[in-house]
Amino acid sequence: MNVRIAGGFAVLLLAGLLAACVSSSSVPGDKVSLQQASQFNVELGVAYLQQGRRDLAMEKLQLALKQDSDNANAYMAIGLLYNNTGDTQRADENFRIALRKAPDNPQIQNNYAVFLCQHGKPQQSEQYFIKAAENPLYPTPEAAYTNAGVCANKIPDPPAAAQYFRRALAINPNFPDALYQMARMSYEQKRYLEARAFIERFISASPKPQPEVLLLGVRTERALGNQQAAVNYAKQLIRQFPNSPEALQLTQSDLNGTGSG
Repeated sequence: MNVRIAGGFAVLLLAGLLAACVSSSSVPGDKVSLQQASQFNVELGVAYLQQGRRDLAMEKLQLALKQDSDNANAYMAIGLLYNNTGDTQRADENFRIALRKAPDNPQIQNNYAVFLCQHGKPQQSEQYFIKAAENPLYPTPEAAYTNAGVCANKIPDPPAAAQYFRRALAINPNFPDALYQMARMSYEQKRYLEARAFIERFISASPKPQPEVLLLGVRTERALGNQQAAVNYAKQLIRQFPNSPEALQLTQSDLNGTGSG
């Protein structure tokens, strides 16, 4: 999936950052400008960060800043690195520098918004999500709107959250993250038929259902009294994700169709 912050910020957008970097590896070394070299080192740093090799990541990112002190992507990547190590103060400082260097960069806006929401500032994050979503250069505005909805739920402001999820689905009707969030909200509000519809849309849109969606399917179908459908979801969850936290939440009644939602 693209950008998911449901269930704990899966992904802190490293893949998106890597995609945003422009590779210059095909340019001969003696002709590579400092800016190109800096951007290439950002790519390397992000790749190392994805692998959990933080020391090497920081080495490359600091080199990138020596080559180009205005490289906003380097500051953003350092912000992500510090966030991954739990140093939220330095993470925030680097995100802010990145925004000063490139105030209209939607990738930085979205990443900083995710950071703010992750650290208990969902209301502050909203403006950055919206700026990213409304930027015509941002390739996945549906992701930014979905993230804004997740953060609105943390306030909590369910009506605003639903509005953001629907904006995401208006842009991309098959965006899995928004479909899951709408299914989850519908279930929590006891609108079980709506929850079922969103779950079915998710499964149709996604090549491989996620464990949280399958567990939600179990609960939704049990709430609707459709025990066989609930059992089918439960068995699929056990078969495809046997060691997942969601599978561990299943009870014997989920697997044999007894009990009620």
